[in-house]
Amino acid sequence: MMLLLSQVIHLDERMQTLKVNVWMTFNWKDEFMMWDPAVYGNITDLKIASELVWMPDVVLYNNAANEYKDFMKDEIVVITNEGQVNWAAPKIISSYCSINVNTFPFDEQQCPMKFGPWQHEGKELRIWGGGSGDASVFNSDGQWDILAMTAKSNEVEYPDAPGKTYTDVTYVIKFKRRPLYYVFNLILPCTFVSMVALLSFFLPPESGEKISLGITVLLSLTVFLLLVAETMPPTSAVPVVGQYFMSTMVLISGSLAMSVMVLNMHHCRPDCRPVPRWVRIVVIDCLGRLLAPTAVKNSKTDRRRLSVRTESLQKHCHNWELEDLMACTDPLALNAKRDLNGVAMNPGGNAVSSKDGTVHLVECGRRSDSFTRDAIPILRSMLTELRKLTANNRSEREEKLRQNEWQRVALVMDRVFLLIFLSGTFAASAFMFSKA
Repeated sequence: MMLLLSQVIHLDERMQTLKVNVWMTFNWKDEFMMWDPAVYGNITDLKIASELVWMPDVVLYNNAANEYKDFMKDEIVVITNEGQVNWAAPKIISSYCSINVNTFPFDEQQCPMKFGPWQHEGKELRIWGGGSGDASVFNSDGQWDILAMTAKSNEVEYPDAPGKTYTDVTYVIKFKRRPLYYVFNLILPCTFVSMVALLSFFLPPESGEKISLGITVLLSLTVFLLLVAETMPPTSAVPVVGQYFMSTMVLISGSLAMSVMVLNMHHCRPDCRPVPRWVRIVVIDCLGRLLAPTAVKNSKTDRRRLSVRTESLQKHCHNWELEDLMACTDPLALNAKRDLNGVAMNPGGNAVSSKDGTVHLVECGRRSDSFTRDAIPILRSMLTELRKLTANNRSEREEKLRQNEWQRVALVMDRVFLLIFLSGTFAASAFMFSKA
């Protein structure tokens, strides 16, 4: 027997079947078909219908067609005067082929086709392959290239006929897939979509589009993964392209979680707690110097401005003249004699200690002509309200500083998450193309 592979019609990965166009040739000797050419007008060969001569009951053991058919019928055989019978015909056959999708679309497949007699045991009919198969007439279908084709003769004892040995010839065809179609239609689009996910790290949190962009990219990858799932057989083996899609989906899902963390830090409420000291040291001072130096500079500037303004307000609020005014609180007590820090006061005078420790003498009685008894409570109320405004202003500035610091932490962490995402994307892509 000799088998020549002409073309791969269809290799169904999901159904795990191979449909090919082959040229088949069988040769055997029939002692009852010999004659003398001199007696029969020098006729050395005849071409007759196969139904008129004895034919071996050769079948395809791993047949994947709807039914078993005797493919040797309804053909023409050539018989020589020496009894040599030659049967040759092109056939389209389907066989089962176990598909290994681990390295899809950079995979290589081995598909066996087992031919042998069904009824005649080995001592009645022996079949062997003619050498090592022939792929010289192979025409590629654009998806598969043939790498090798081997033939092996076997003797097997089957459980339905114990004690009887049957012979067969198994042709093993080794294919290699052309991956360019899947690279351009699955892998590169997935790579570009994952690159689009990088844009979410460059979107400002105020835009409100970081989450929606990540979800859109995740849905796009889901569509590509469904396309791959429709092609692959329902087995536990996951192809490389499926692993790549899944790892990319994990990375994008992680980027969504990272974006949520960044937005949570960026849009913190005014009453949020201050940035912990270790976070300020690790994130802003250390990582920020490398990833966002401007944020570190602005953070130090804001803290310095708040400190300067606070000291200035405190200095004005503790002005000794205002303290003098507070000392003149009760006109009825103008004649009261007081002793302050060892300083004896005359009736009608008060002693007030300023911020620097200097004792000032206030002659309240002498100012009675400028400040009436009705004006002093009003001025006291004004001073109280001024202090409230000062405290409120300081509280607002502290809240603004806390918000700004959290926003800078969010900016630095966004850059850190960007590096993590880039590292994961490059690692997944390198793993993918290393299988090519």
